[in-house]
Amino acid sequence: MTLATGHKWLDEELTGCGDVVVRRVVGSNGNGITVSYTPSLVDEMLLTESILPRILSDLENHSDFSEAYDLDPLRFETEHERKHIIMKLFSGYLLLFIEDRIHALSISKLPGRQPEESSSELSIKGPRDGFVEEISVNIGLIRKRLRTSSLKVELFTLGTEVMVDMALLYLQDISKPEWVSEARKRIEKIHVKGINGAAQVEEMLGDRSVSLFPLIDYAGRPDSAADALMTGSVVFLINGSPLIFLAPVNLFSLLRSPEDNYMPYHFVTIEKLVRAVSLIATIFLPGFWVAMSAFNIDQIPFPLLSTIILSRIGLPMSTTMEMLLMLALFEVFREAGVRLPRAVGQTVAVVGGIIVGEAAIQAGFTSPTMLVVVSITIVSSFTLVNQSLYGAVTIMRLLVLILCMIFGMYGFFVAMMAVLTYLASIRSFGVPYLFPFGPLDLKKAILTLFRLPSNLSPGPYKPLKKNSKK
Repeated sequence: MTLATGHKWLDEELTGCGDVVVRRVVGSNGNGITVSYTPSLVDEMLLTESILPRILSDLENHSDFSEAYDLDPLRFETEHERKHIIMKLFSGYLLLFIEDRIHALSISKLPGRQPEESSSELSIKGPRDGFVEEISVNIGLIRKRLRTSSLKVELFTLGTEVMVDMALLYLQDISKPEWVSEARKRIEKIHVKGINGAAQVEEMLGDRSVSLFPLIDYAGRPDSAADALMTGSVVFLINGSPLIFLAPVNLFSLLRSPEDNYMPYHFVTIEKLVRAVSLIATIFLPGFWVAMSAFNIDQIPFPLLSTIILSRIGLPMSTTMEMLLMLALFEVFREAGVRLPRAVGQTVAVVGGIIVGEAAIQAGFTSPTMLVVVSITIVSSFTLVNQSLYGAVTIMRLLVLILCMIFGMYGFFVAMMAVLTYLASIRSFGVPYLFPFGPLDLKKAILTLFRLPSNLSPGPYKPLKKNSKK
């Protein structure tokens, strides 16, 4: 393809792109070159005060601007090469059409924000910088914490039409080679026209295309990413996403909070147990209560039974319908609290739940005991750190409830076995989802449930080389 053809192709490609500048720079002696750039993505001060004057000077002196800046010519013979040129143009590069060559010079100044506290993982005692949408900044935030040549960064480009940059990070002397190799293979298998969001990549990186429970964890804080890397995990970064993804994961790693590393170990031990109990309660408590109060009422202690019967006098709905209505109502309040501004969202959710709950009792739509059970269920779900896990728990809770509504306590025990069987069948990068409890590793199970002092606590997976403090 000649340069004239390249000019024609670029003009056709940029038809309708009013934000792109294509101009001819001509020196006093009549020599000139064509340049193209996107003003909103480049440093215009650098362009006008340094680059363009240098180009004009070289034109008048008959010198080659590309040689001064050591620029290699870009090929534009194939469709892939032409798309690569367009990607550079919209990544803040200045395109230079010199004689029969096209060169690209980076003068990017992409719009973005400075690292600030992550909105998904609030910090109490830990650092307050969070990931942003620019992949190079996110890599720098991790590199700042892990200043070692063992931290490897592999770059990839996803998408055939709309290209998106992606990075794979791992510590060479700690991460298992099979995890790194598997991560690399899964990235290379991603063949899509474009990436709509980070969740799309998360699904493609997982062991299953459809899974109720998350097979890839996420983090919004650089210290969380550094901690995961030091325990052997591999990290995925996607340009345009303020979250990074971690693998492999298990159910218990999803219950960890970034603040665990900054709190006293005895306090963290209690918190970890609370999260584990809350996870069980938020999944099984509604179904258990319906099974007991609607099918096996004779198993309830008499003082509690009398209270339940008295509170249900005059109620128009059955226990099962009452449970479904209250769970749906609290989910509406939770969703409203998430969508509203942070300053008023939590207030609306809590106050609205209290007011409407009290009104529902007075109006005879629900009983106080049912309101208490549903409130415990919903509040228990708030202890979950991972929001993807929250969605899985909500679905599991509904499935368990349906089985208990139909079969009573038999359905409850069947639901428990079904959930455990499903969790035992899941793997993340070859790691069992219930590890270290299935298969059982007693030492690591104790370390998972109880936080030990830092000098006695190894990582969740056995690293290739143990970290030591001097």
